[in-house]
Amino acid sequence: MKKKEFRDGDLVMMFNARHHLKAYKKLLSKRSRPFVIKKVFADNGSYELENVDGSPYPDRINHDKLKKVLDM
Repeated sequence: MKKKEFRDGDLVMMFNARHHLKAYKKLLSKRSRPFVIKKVFADNGSYELENVDGSPYPDRINHDKLKKVLDM
C-alpha cells in the first residue's frame, strides 16, 4: 500500500471505524468530520490532529485512516 504524505495544516477526513458496527451502515458516511493536521511524526507515519475549531484530538492517527479533503 502506498504511504500517503500529509503536511502541517492539511485538511483531512478520518475513517470512522464505528461505522461497521451499525445495522444501517449503508446510509452512513465512512469518514468523520474534517480535521487539521497539527504535527507530523515522520518516524512511524502517524499524525496529531486538531478539530477545525482548534481543539486537539486526543490520539495520534496513522496515515491509512486519513484522506485529504480536496479544496474547491
